[in-house]
Amino acid sequence: MTVGEKIQKYRKGLGLSQEELGQKLLVSRQTISLWENDQTVPSIDNLMRLREIFGISVDEILDMEIKEKSSEIEPNETYRFEFTKEELHEIGRLQRRKNSIKPILFALSCIYLAIIFIGISAPNLMIGLVFGVLSFGLVGYIKGILALRKAWKNSTEQICKSTYEYKLFENSLEVNIYRENEKIRQLKCRYTEIEKIHQFGKWLFLQFGGLWFIIRGSELKEDAALYAYVCKNSAKTTKKSLPIGWKVASIVLFVASILSLFVACVLFALVSDANKLSVENMWVFFLMTPIPIASIIFGFASKAKGHTYIKNIIVGFIIMAFLCLYGSFTFIFASMYDHSDTPIIRIEQMTGIDIPEHFQISTQDWTEGSQSVARGYIYSVSDVYFDDTAVEEFEQQLASDEKWLPSVPNALVGIISSMSNYGSYDYILIYNVDTSEFNTLPRESGTFRFINILYSSEDNKMQIIEYSIDYAK
Repeated sequence: MTVGEKIQKYRKGLGLSQEELGQKLLVSRQTISLWENDQTVPSIDNLMRLREIFGISVDEILDMEIKEKSSEIEPNETYRFEFTKEELHEIGRLQRRKNSIKPILFALSCIYLAIIFIGISAPNLMIGLVFGVLSFGLVGYIKGILALRKAWKNSTEQICKSTYEYKLFENSLEVNIYRENEKIRQLKCRYTEIEKIHQFGKWLFLQFGGLWFIIRGSELKEDAALYAYVCKNSAKTTKKSLPIGWKVASIVLFVASILSLFVACVLFALVSDANKLSVENMWVFFLMTPIPIASIIFGFASKAKGHTYIKNIIVGFIIMAFLCLYGSFTFIFASMYDHSDTPIIRIEQMTGIDIPEHFQISTQDWTEGSQSVARGYIYSVSDVYFDDTAVEEFEQQLASDEKWLPSVPNALVGIISSMSNYGSYDYILIYNVDTSEFNTLPRESGTFRFINILYSSEDNKMQIIEYSIDYAK
């Protein structure tokens, strides 16, 4: 007879309906129906209440026939444990400390990356992404800690009321749980069915059947069968020392993975300084991916051998994700920039200014999408770079050409582009496309199209900004 059939039998023997029994147990009628149809089983607390209502033992409710047969075999070793609240609080503290290592490493890695990106003046998108990932991770960690504390607090109350009996057979383990000197649950598994073994101080945590069980390791015999199993199945344990060679490799790959992002940033800066491109050079981040990939492979290899250096896998995936993300910017955003000579040719035709031969130009079209500039509307921004020899004659003409201003007069600030960082340039020019005038305020109110041309002698760089402004006389 199944557990559900027995509940139904005793319920009907008392003349109770499913709803009436549910009211006594403070559960719904549907819950009673699920029990009687053997779709679910009562919890330990509900079994204790059923015992009082039916006036029978829990063993009579549960189908113990198979378990009784297995208990006929005498165990090799038997241990009984009762745990105090202080002991369980200590276990919880050790558990939280162990679980906090990974979040701390994650937070330090994110802060480290943010410092690197700020130091190399990386785009705000990259810096914001790092802080976003850090915030998301911390929120998830805090929620996990709160949930773990709540679950552990509830478990502590139940564990303190129970006595746990462990019977060790040659190839299997039997766990009996007693409350008020009455057996309320029995579980049995083969040693090969144990999923994991955690060690927190002097306590062992065994996981099988989706449940965790605590053993006070200091009370086990030195030749206990469980210890023999742990030694033979070290891949399932979380406490095993690495050989010195593996330790060195783990540390080297861990540090190299973190530094690979810094090296990629430096390499990106060097290449960008050489060819004066930015987003187009972010493919160099892919060059560093073999290092975190090697760390990931090492981590899985060490895990297969029962080692605990999972941090190589974690940092490997995090760093590789960043490298691949930034490297992909080349393919995602490179199309936003035009490197043709069209802007220079158009500017020369409109203004009559001869621009020296350049070796690199990057033009970004601002007419796609919405804008959030402080003043006016931006059409395009071009950054032009020259060789030293190409601008020698051009720089000599700048000082004597009235069209080029060494600074922006206060009167003209209202018509210069808000995108213009004119304080960083040596010469500035403002051209009104509609009136064909240089460095002059419009004579009447209206919307006018302008061109800012800025030149830096130190960097051999020219910036060209095309924009329009609503001017009020």
